[in-house]
Amino acid sequence: MDSGVFLGVLNPGLNYVIPIIQSSRTVDMRIKTVDIPKQEVMTKDNVPVSVNAVVYFRIEDPKAAVLEIEDYTYAVSQYGQTALRDVIGNKELDFVLTERDQIADEIKAIVDKETSRWGVDITAIKIQDIELPADMKRAMARQAEAERERNSYPSSDRDAKSH
Repeated sequence: MDSGVFLGVLNPGLNYVIPIIQSSRTVDMRIKTVDIPKQEVMTKDNVPVSVNAVVYFRIEDPKAAVLEIEDYTYAVSQYGQTALRDVIGNKELDFVLTERDQIADEIKAIVDKETSRWGVDITAIKIQDIELPADMKRAMARQAEAERERNSYPSSDRDAKSH
C-alpha cells in the first residue's frame, strides 16, 4: 500500500472516498483575505513608518496549493510582509504617502510571482494605514499651519507687514 499518493482533484457533487484507505482535503476556491500586520519600516530617507496591508488571493490550482506548500495562507502572509518591507524601504517618505496604489501594485507583482507556482493568484493588495512617528506628525502640522497662515493674508498685506 502506497501512502501519500495524490490521486486527483474531486469535482463538486457526490464523490466516494474509502475511509482509512483514502482521504480528501477541501480547498476553498473563493477569494480569501490575509492581513499583513503593522510593520515598522525605515524609508529610503530614514523615516520610520508603520504600515499594514491586506492581501486578497484565491486558489487557481488546488493540486499545487496542497502539494507544493504546507500552508499557503501563512506563506502568502509572510511573502506579503517581506515584499512590503522591501518596497517601502526603497522609497522616500513623500512617495510612500502619495503613491499607495503604485506601492501596492509593486508588492502585488512580487508576491504574485512567488506564489504562482503554488497555484495561488494574488488578486489585489491594499495598503490600509501608513503611520508616521508622533514628532513627524507634529512637524508636518506646524508646517501646514504656517502655510495656511501665509496664504490667508492677501499679498498686499504681506508686503505691507514685511516693510
